[in-house]
Amino acid sequence: MTIQSEHHRMKPVLDLACQLDISTNPDPSAIFEAGSGGFQIWCTPVDHPKGWSGIVMNAGAFSKPCEYVGSVNWVWEDESIVALAIETSAYALADQMPDEYCNLNDIPAGFNRRTIFNRDADIEWLKEKIAWLFAEAGVPLPPFEHEQAALSDIGPYILAHYVSDEDEYVVIVSPGLDPGEFCEPGFEVARTLEIWNAGDFPVDVILYPDQEFQEMDTEPDEGPLVEQYENASRLGDDSWLESAFEDNISGWGE
Repeated sequence: MTIQSEHHRMKPVLDLACQLDISTNPDPSAIFEAGSGGFQIWCTPVDHPKGWSGIVMNAGAFSKPCEYVGSVNWVWEDESIVALAIETSAYALADQMPDEYCNLNDIPAGFNRRTIFNRDADIEWLKEKIAWLFAEAGVPLPPFEHEQAALSDIGPYILAHYVSDEDEYVVIVSPGLDPGEFCEPGFEVARTLEIWNAGDFPVDVILYPDQEFQEMDTEPDEGPLVEQYENASRLGDDSWLESAFEDNISGWGE
């Protein structure tokens, strides 16, 4: 491989991105903006990542209403392109939903807004569009590389309280997951609470009071989100979690 041959290998992708240029082509699939070593991707009111519903988009100087989502750049190793570096920046969410999102890379403690950078939903949508473009251009798709946004920056977590006739437990549910996934047979979700900066606590596992949090191996059929912990004891009252984690988690009444 040489630098020249690698540029030649990627030329069909960039040529197609130029044909599907967001600034000049009104076709719905034209959401790209080509550069010399990669391209940018924009979304439209009818084709956008999850979480963008209701975002107002204007055409401006472009061919149709749109908003910027992310970029793709070649990753070089010596004289070979070995991967695609991708990143997303949902500026429209910060502009139009300022109570929920901010354009900070590092979210300060107690700053209860989510980051707009490398949101999971934006990354997944971007990957789909990149894979489609490479397939249409007839070029094998290199692996993706991107920096995962910290869970504490994605937020909020959901503190879910489950009860049955004889017992109860809680689960700190990761952002984007449904508390119903962790409801054991015979239990129901009694109440939920949004919490932030919960990344240091055991998440997506059943928690009981006075638990030692000694992690057991996950059973093969349980999947990655359900792990059982040893030394579980009966729940004496509702205040155990607040007492144990009082510096990080607010009470139910807030």
